[in-house]
Amino acid sequence: MIDTPAFNNVRAKTGTLTGVYSLAGYAKAANGHQLAFAIINQNVMKSRQARTFQDKVCYILCTSK
Repeated sequence: MIDTPAFNNVRAKTGTLTGVYSLAGYAKAANGHQLAFAIINQNVMKSRQARTFQDKVCYILCTSK
């Protein structure tokens, strides 16, 4: 999330099990609101794909108004 609006605006914890990648926490939106979120990706064989998706969701949350 470096070099994106999500940098320093997301506080979250990761979690993993075989084929499952999660990210849950808080994001500060562009309008200043604090948003709670939980993302769970199932049946993912490549962790990079799950992390890329989670980064995109965090970007969207931080740029929403």
